Amino acid sequence: MRIQTSTTVNAPVDRVWSLLADLDGEPKFWKGIVAVRTLSRSGDVVDREVTLAFRNARQREKVYLHPPLRVVHEILEGPMRGTKVVAISAHDEEAGVRLQATWDVTLRGFLKLGSRRVSKHIEEGTRNALERIKQAAESNTQ
Repeated sequence: MRIQTSTTVNAPVDRVWSLLADLDGEPKFWKGIVAVRTLSRSGDVVDREVTLAFRNARQREKVYLHPPLRVVHEILEGPMRGTKVVAISAHDEEAGVRLQATWDVTLRGFLKLGSRRVSKHIEEGTRNALERIKQAAESNTQ
């Protein structure tokens, strides 16, 4: 399944990037994430375990930071497999930056049973997460 949503943020790229790059702070914005645990880090590549809000399911991810414009989550194990990419783009003709999240995942196990409902839930959660990131960036509080 592919889910894509975006918003415009009236803040500089570096402010938005600092929020995206704070991987330990993701539960503040992504309410579907209960906890994150870093297993290892080598430069801009982070191996981690994520505890999801749904049934406290765990998934393993490799996260690739591409400062200052993109964070790629490669979901390796758990109820989903695939990628989530959160990207920042700036345009000279527009104020602020565009923040976009794209999921390209396959559901597994119990999530596969309710795939239509899960898809809507992920899309809504992503819209809400981008809105929370937008509010934090625009208010300059982290």
